[in-house]
Amino acid sequence: MEAPQFESVFLHVTKACNLSCSYCYFSASKPLPDEMTTAEFSQLWPDVVALTPKKLIFTGGEPLLRPDLIELVSGLAAADPEHRILRCVNSNGHGVTKQLARDLVGLADEVRVSLDGLPGLNDAVRGPGNFDAALRALEIYHSAGFVPKVLVTVTAMSLPGLEELLCFLIQRGITRINLNAFRPIGRGQRHVDWQPDPAKIRDAVRRAWRSCYPASNWPPLSPDLDSQSHCGVGRFINIMSNGDVFPCHVLTNPEFRCGNLRQQRLVDICRSQGLLAALATLDFSTFADDKGLSSLTNAGTCLGSVYARTKTSPSWGRALPLVPVESLSERRMP
Repeated sequence: MEAPQFESVFLHVTKACNLSCSYCYFSASKPLPDEMTTAEFSQLWPDVVALTPKKLIFTGGEPLLRPDLIELVSGLAAADPEHRILRCVNSNGHGVTKQLARDLVGLADEVRVSLDGLPGLNDAVRGPGNFDAALRALEIYHSAGFVPKVLVTVTAMSLPGLEELLCFLIQRGITRINLNAFRPIGRGQRHVDWQPDPAKIRDAVRRAWRSCYPASNWPPLSPDLDSQSHCGVGRFINIMSNGDVFPCHVLTNPEFRCGNLRQQRLVDICRSQGLLAALATLDFSTFADDKGLSSLTNAGTCLGSVYARTKTSPSWGRALPLVPVESLSERRMP
């Protein structure tokens, strides 16, 4: 059985983080006690290259807390001499230094910094001083020769200020912006009412671009939420810092665990695991008649968020080869 064609591999190199964001989907704080070593990660690179995803994202937690991050990125680069896979590095900005930026030149194709609002709002959810740290990181990356990307998590609270944030960034020459709508997972489970209206996000983007650019000279817009026919599950691999493999960073329930890199090679997990193949070919229209799951037919609806509310629905068992929860042995999950 051939492995599905994946768009992205999200590699969580650590669960450690120096921040404690109110909505963190990963509930990042301290490193897992059994995080993979540099040597263990080095065994992963040939399999990643064999799967040829479009990109691999080094993320966390805060990936810059791994002292071997440059070595990890270098390892993937060495395993992929034809440079078929884009190498991306996420950060909250605090660990970005001039030396780090210089070290990443030639290794990373894309450097990303999280920033969710102007100072007061951003620091209220991400922590004091984060806005200044993120802005400083963007400046350092730019000085090193990068065109950095900003990752924005949009909540119902930050949505009213989104247009102003976008204009602030655009006026500083930052037009590579990725918008992610908040999902109530991880620490965000306590804030279900923070979910924003996707239509209002699109309106804010359009207003910002129109106010900052002549209509004849618009730069590429941030990805439109309507561009996806569904949430995108089946196109990603999510690897936890302890080697556990999941379909995405939302579906980390035990029944969605596809394997562990300490027990099985990634290519074997992808080629032999029926769940990944089933997700890659999942027909979302099959849920149209199920009242609890019918929202999955709407563009951009997160399968993981719907699953969290409807785990007991028999439709899941019919649509996906999930391991029954009652048959799972106890596992320590990230």
